[in-house]
Amino acid sequence: MTILWRDGLSVGNDWIDSDHQHLIALINTTQQALTSDLPMADLQKVIDELRDYTHAHFAMEERMMITLSYAKYDLHKHAHLELIEQLAQATKPIQEIDQTQCPTTARLPDGVRENLIALLRHWLLDHIVKEDMQYRPLLAEKPRSFAP
Repeated sequence: MTILWRDGLSVGNDWIDSDHQHLIALINTTQQALTSDLPMADLQKVIDELRDYTHAHFAMEERMMITLSYAKYDLHKHAHLELIEQLAQATKPIQEIDQTQCPTTARLPDGVRENLIALLRHWLLDHIVKEDMQYRPLLAEKPRSFAP
């Protein structure tokens, strides 16, 4: 099921909202790749982009929280580190697959596919809605275009 951006996901900052919208697009693309019959190399490319963008987004978001003197910065940074580790663990079986034995995403073991989809959906919805919304009041005091 495709995830759609909605105003309820906005933290009130153009930079972070734009990043979150891009993350949604990457998650949707990853989910589409996992449920289609694409070459494994295509899936790996999407996963690499998602991983790289996640690292960049978290770094920017952490700079933003430091600039805002966000009281729960340490907890939030820890949540980011946990998500990065969970993503690494969920994608590890895909990276270790012998592409001669499993040349397309349709031949992925169901558990591998389901675990990654579940993580991405949980990550996006829980992290943005529960964690990122906690610093929204600090962002409300700044212009929408505020950047770290």
